[in-house]
Amino acid sequence: MSLSFALSKPLVDYGRAIREWGVSECRPYAREADERHRTPENWSKILDTAPVPLGRHDLPHAEPKPTFEESNWVRDVVFYESINYGDVWVQPALGGGIGHLVVSAMGTPEQVERWHDPVVSGGLTTAFALTEPQFGSDTSQVATTATRDGDAWVLNGTKIFCSAGGTAEYIVVFATTDKSLRGKGVSAFVVPKGTPGLVVAKFNENKLGIRCWITSELVFDNCVIPVENQLGWTADAAGGPKQSGHSGALAALAFNRPNMGAMAIGLAQASLDVTTKLLAERKVGFTPHRWSSIQGELAKMDHVLARGRRLLFQSQYLVGRGTPDGAAAAMAKGYPPQTCERLIRRCMQLLGPEGTSKDLLLEKWYRDVKIMDIFEGSGEVQRIVVGRTLMGRLVS
Repeated sequence: MSLSFALSKPLVDYGRAIREWGVSECRPYAREADERHRTPENWSKILDTAPVPLGRHDLPHAEPKPTFEESNWVRDVVFYESINYGDVWVQPALGGGIGHLVVSAMGTPEQVERWHDPVVSGGLTTAFALTEPQFGSDTSQVATTATRDGDAWVLNGTKIFCSAGGTAEYIVVFATTDKSLRGKGVSAFVVPKGTPGLVVAKFNENKLGIRCWITSELVFDNCVIPVENQLGWTADAAGGPKQSGHSGALAALAFNRPNMGAMAIGLAQASLDVTTKLLAERKVGFTPHRWSSIQGELAKMDHVLARGRRLLFQSQYLVGRGTPDGAAAAMAKGYPPQTCERLIRRCMQLLGPEGTSKDLLLEKWYRDVKIMDIFEGSGEVQRIVVGRTLMGRLVS
């Protein structure tokens, strides 16, 4: 792929096919998914109509997403934008998760073979439990404890807003083994579903947006797991983690953060396209000067989305060639969501009262996009990372 980040025609066609299918087959169920706080009842049949492979995790032998001359990392940002262009309910229906990314980043070869490779090959869903009631972005404040008891660890604490926590094959839980060490005392533990002491206190939180996404509250009440479930360690406590749980959490999120930016751009592009179409139908009601002003504003919105895509492509291009850059990933997560939130809000304003009506989906997409600036590392934190990198205080 060239440094201009011009995508190959096959990848462009793949994204276009997903968007067109999403509009015709998935978007009609968007309001239902939002109001019922779950995916449509016939979600599997809807996914069966997809004209291209989606890499479904709900089917054990589903055809994987195709590969292109670009890396799979670049392909994925195209995929996430395109799949969310229809509506956000589609993505969680496909399954997946990011817990196995932590296993890959921190696990021993045996742990990777046990918990990462089967997930990738078998299409299993994994969860990532970090956020707690008293903190969001500051991972050093983890209060969930892990206490060694012979050949086991005993976990106690509460996690909230854990994506797929109520359905995942296993959950990677971040807990502290020594509170005095703050972030350095945090370790990562694999907790399989059904483990005694793992309680799904709330299957799905009642949220402002992405209401159909399962984000669970989990309680660990003397939850006992084998000592080898601590990532980076063997059963006899030999070896040691490649990095702290704190660093492992951030590393796993860094790879996925640009995908959050892509999701936001998908929603914003959908909002812009709906708004442009409706305004064009009403062109006769505007004076030439007013219409020229509106056209200019719509063009500027399209330009900022293109800028956001370039950040995504740059970040994931670097990952694909084996030279990931933390600041590039932070920019790809920090810029699009806030920008897309403002863009959708402006689209609603241009449409007047209809823009906030439930007759359209813009008000829903506006609620959905707001979370993308918060979860998996807030935009504020990403801008701190970028600033510190520019000042030489962080090394990518």
